[in-house]
This record gives sequence, structure tokens and C-alpha cells, in this order.
Amino acid sequence: MQLSLKATTPDQIDFDENYLKITWKDGVTSVFDLLDLRKRCPCVVCKGGHGGKVGATTGAIQSIRLYSVNKVGRYAINPIWSDNHQTGIYSYDSLRMFADGLGGELVEKG
Repeated sequence: MQLSLKATTPDQIDFDENYLKITWKDGVTSVFDLLDLRKRCPCVVCKGGHGGKVGATTGAIQSIRLYSVNKVGRYAINPIWSDNHQTGIYSYDSLRMFADGLGGELVEKG
């Protein structure tokens, strides 16, 4: 499913100790639980690439904090987590589809 440009362009990105909140240009606000978002990291290490096991790096995480969110061009964010993980790139398309229940997994693009 193809979403509109407004639906996948953030107007504002905020976070607190529990949630990441993205308000999109189409006026919809999506709220993501930080622990769930961290465990769904789309990077190759967390997905079990390079000979690793899926979930080996995220399965034991019981709590997490978000230190900062860096924008990656016009298409994604790169969260910096309290467990020093910083290689996940979460595309706006995937985040919006995940929030709207249109896609099961977050997919790293790039």
C-alpha cells in the first residue's frame, strides 16, 4: 500500500521516558512504545544478520530509554538508545504503516 507524502512526512517528533510521538503532516499522531520500538529494531544485527540469531541482541531488554532521535535525510529517523545501540534506521513509511496496522514489521531502508 502506498501512503501519501503528507502521511509519511513528520511535522513534529517528540519523546518522553516511555513513548515516541510523531505528528504527521496529514494531522495524524502516532505513538510508539519505546521498548516495543527498540525490540523491533530493523538493523541487520537485531534482525540476526551476519550469522547472528534473531532477537539475540533485543530479547533480554526489559527497559530502555531514548537519548535522542536523529533525522536521516527526508526518509527516516535513527534513535540513540540507552543500551548504546544506534544503528537502526526506521523509515517514516515503515513507522506510519506499522502505526496504522498496515505492516507487520519495521523495515530498514537505505
